[in-house]
Amino acid sequence: QQASGACEALTRVAQALVDNDDEHTTHDDWLVAAADYCTLCITNHPLHRATFSQVPGIHQAVINKLVSSSHDTVSAMGGHLVYIATYTNERNHQGFFQHGAVPALAQVIMNKKAIPLSKMWACSALQNMAASYCETPDDGTCFWEWTADHVDVQLDRHSPLFSDGSPIRQAILQVDGLVDALIALACHPPIAREDPDTVMPGYNAVAQTHDHHPEIVTWAAMATLKNLALEPAAKPFVEPVLQCACFLKDSVDWLEESKSFGLIHHMRRQEDPCWIRDNTETNNGISLCIDGNFLDEGYYHCDDYGEASKEECQNTDRITGIPATEVCCECGGGTRVELKWDHGDEL
Repeated sequence: QQASGACEALTRVAQALVDNDDEHTTHDDWLVAAADYCTLCITNHPLHRATFSQVPGIHQAVINKLVSSSHDTVSAMGGHLVYIATYTNERNHQGFFQHGAVPALAQVIMNKKAIPLSKMWACSALQNMAASYCETPDDGTCFWEWTADHVDVQLDRHSPLFSDGSPIRQAILQVDGLVDALIALACHPPIAREDPDTVMPGYNAVAQTHDHHPEIVTWAAMATLKNLALEPAAKPFVEPVLQCACFLKDSVDWLEESKSFGLIHHMRRQEDPCWIRDNTETNNGISLCIDGNFLDEGYYHCDDYGEASKEECQNTDRITGIPATEVCCECGGGTRVELKWDHGDEL
């Protein structure tokens, strides 16, 4: 449809959304259709995203008339539009931020009456708002890496930054209760099996059919926290969700799995810092230990200390000087959690 000219009206529809001053264009059904049309036209189409970004007043209109709408579906489609439009487009990324996207999306996420569809797209939008974008081949994704001399992930030198998400991440941290709300939404049991009756956001979730299923929200909340973790000041606030990521990373749904592993990476942990033991037979639930940030002088992480001796466990982190006995689970350190939980309950 994009190739055949169906999106030639993109500018006119976006402008009508801005003007939005007659009985026809203020109707909720028209707003949903307009948001959907713009979203479909700019998906996987950087040129159309650029065209959309240049419509005067469009960013304020999307936030005020769509995202902030009291109508669930209008708000959801507004979040979806922000999610798609923000991706690798500096004008949209910064424009939405300047016109109040963070508090507007936060209000949807923290609204107990909002339906799961609205929360999912609000979280998805905030995920892309919290990202940074770089001049990299193909898709504009920034590449983040660990370096031996820094305690936080660093932007790869081959990723020239063109739209910085740091001020947006800092603004997210300033919204009272937002991080806690995101953690609550992310801390649901992983999808454990594939079958036709299981709602899987990455595979079989269907618009309208599954709009009220809470399973569609989990991945998006984890994704927002993943990008928020890029901000050094956010680490202490995001740390509690690691225990949930330890389970969600084993989901059979690719969205839940990938966002959880992404968060673990951004929190500067090795590939799998989670040590899970099932003690249900002794009625002690599930015990979890999470390795902390650790890299010794030999460039070994905590996951290399599985068979370490007492002497080796005295080795210290090359930056902080903290010993493995305090940081690594197999040396007696780490963060330990006792969970009375099974796949039918929230963490």
